[in-house]
Amino acid sequence: MRVHGVWKGTVGVREGRSALLHSFHQSPLKVAKPFAGERGELLLYLMDSSPGLFNGDTQEIECTLEKGASLYLTNQSSCKLHPSLEMGETSQIQRFNVRKGALLEYFPEALVPYHGANYFGETVLEMQGGAQAIVGEIITPGRAGRGELFQYEKIASQFSVSWEGQLAVWDSLLLEPARWNTSRGIFDGYTHIGTLWVLSEQITHDHVKMLETFLDSHQKEELYAGTSLLARNGLVMRMLGPSVWRLQSLMHECWDLIRRELLGKPAPQIRK
Repeated sequence: MRVHGVWKGTVGVREGRSALLHSFHQSPLKVAKPFAGERGELLLYLMDSSPGLFNGDTQEIECTLEKGASLYLTNQSSCKLHPSLEMGETSQIQRFNVRKGALLEYFPEALVPYHGANYFGETVLEMQGGAQAIVGEIITPGRAGRGELFQYEKIASQFSVSWEGQLAVWDSLLLEPARWNTSRGIFDGYTHIGTLWVLSEQITHDHVKMLETFLDSHQKEELYAGTSLLARNGLVMRMLGPSVWRLQSLMHECWDLIRRELLGKPAPQIRK
């Protein structure tokens, strides 16, 4: 049986603070209790009451941030991608409408593909003038403790951003270990891959140089990362490492650094 989990929400500003104005969920996906941030932002945790996604399952997230709203969105634990007798692929579709002056910060926990998993993910952001978004993603090689490194069938991911209806970013990632010449393929000696997107009209070459300087002074041998300016309104950082926590630590430091530059505020302290 295929499972279709859904969450759709609207975040707006009420009495000077961001609040969840509308929320609809379809099991097994639902919202844990919203939390108010120290600086007026809304902290929201999504929860999946199932043991994970099986081949053929779909998870859909759709959220609108009204003018001036600020949302930090995450989930409670890693997304586990199970294989099954179903031949269809697991899919996650995520759509965000970030309106004028709004801020979206989306940091889901890592994807963990089990042996034989087949996955497709799509993230779509519609941005208006003055909007900003910071989005992070980490993909693991599988259950290392069970010796399942790169034993999934396929991980496919697409990421797109439109500003005022005009496409500005299109990124596609396809990982098929069976086609690689070595067991770790394009990863060489690394096992985990992370991506950090910073989308803002304020981003310039100076921000890229700042992050490059930070990476040069903080990178260790077990981490490898680089950043590039997008053609319009943003930058992207790719990183490779040996574990989720090392990439999360590096991503959080870069997030905090760029947030202070763009917003004059540190990254919120998130507890899980």
